Amino acid sequence: MDAVNRNIHLLLNSIQKSDVYRTYKKQEAILEKNPELASRVQHFRSDNFRLQNEERGNLLQDAEQLARESAELRRNPEVNAYLDAELALCRMMQQICKTLTDGIEIKVPEI
Repeated sequence: MDAVNRNIHLLLNSIQKSDVYRTYKKQEAILEKNPELASRVQHFRSDNFRLQNEERGNLLQDAEQLARESAELRRNPEVNAYLDAELALCRMMQQICKTLTDGIEIKVPEI
């Protein structure tokens, strides 16, 4: 397990040194200079997460509202740059998880 933990920390260090992560942190710092806007973006992100991960009443109506809010927020270049950087980081993390999962042979029962 020591070797695994060491390699996890090497991977974490590599992610933190990556252009994708550095861009994300840069855009995050820029956005945080405007606390009101940052708060709106965080509220939007929370709503988006809930929409994708919780069963809710009117999914179509909620998705449409979220799309309108996204379009409005993305008119701001700082918000747009932050959300694009966040998406790039999430995609990198998804690829890392997929690579790890694909490389481990474990039988998972079908649901």
